[in-house]
Amino acid sequence: MTVVTTVGLAVMDFVFGVDVRPDRGRKAFASSLAQVGGGPAATAAVTVAALGGIARFVGRIGEDPIGDHIMADLDRWHVDTGGIRRVPDASSPVSSIVVEPDGERTIVNYTDPRLHGPDDIVTAADLEGSDAVLVDMRWPVGSRSALVAATDLGVPSILDFDEAPEWDVAEALRLPNYVLFSAPALAGVTGSPDPEEALRRVAGRTAAWVGVTLGAEGMMWLDDGTMVRSPAYTVVAVDTLGAGDVYHGAFALGIAEGREIHDVVRRAAAVAALKCTRFGGREGIPSIEEVESFMEDRLGGNE
Repeated sequence: MTVVTTVGLAVMDFVFGVDVRPDRGRKAFASSLAQVGGGPAATAAVTVAALGGIARFVGRIGEDPIGDHIMADLDRWHVDTGGIRRVPDASSPVSSIVVEPDGERTIVNYTDPRLHGPDDIVTAADLEGSDAVLVDMRWPVGSRSALVAATDLGVPSILDFDEAPEWDVAEALRLPNYVLFSAPALAGVTGSPDPEEALRRVAGRTAAWVGVTLGAEGMMWLDDGTMVRSPAYTVVAVDTLGAGDVYHGAFALGIAEGREIHDVVRRAAAVAALKCTRFGGREGIPSIEEVESFMEDRLGGNE
């Protein structure tokens, strides 16, 4: 089976469904509540496991009850948690998330700075046997060292490039084989709000494959200098929480499986689209059977 190791952040999310997001200083009453695991790399690992791959997660959490819940949730999804470091006297990451009826979400996160150990690096031993490595930017020391170790092992690496001031941009562009930008991060790196212009600018600064996710507008990437746009699948969104993380997990699995890039992108889009139709963050991640059925239906003319 295909093995993907993800490196970065794991969080416990408290997800509140509301009819209207409250104004500052006002009170709102939730219509639903879900307590679910989150975090870019951790949710990507869950996605890999849900789609039939072998998922490993490497990250840092506290030795506290929230950390216990994070571990238990990853175990429930059959993610290998042997690479998790438990940090004494540190709080595990937690988020409060408000989801509106159209699926839009507002997040307040707390990540204890004591979790970012300056000397705890990811080594080749942590990644041995991986077919691909995906890192987020929330654990800078661990993620940078994981990209270096993946290169040493000859394993393809993918960077989930979001807004992260702790990272040196030149280094972030130099280390991975694939760079998936969020639209705000790409605009921030290049100074251009236009995704096509921004991708062309950043492509001149890296040898990596570069692409940008655009939410409901799909994705754009450069294919040997040619700009390619892949539209998103049209669905009725219920909860967009974690959709990007799910996309990245499916993308990493496709790279690990050796799929052609157009197939990787379309399958990742299908996985993320299905997730958005269900409330509860990663609880909405589809199975591989659901993805195959969805894509077959859309190819049959029901896009």
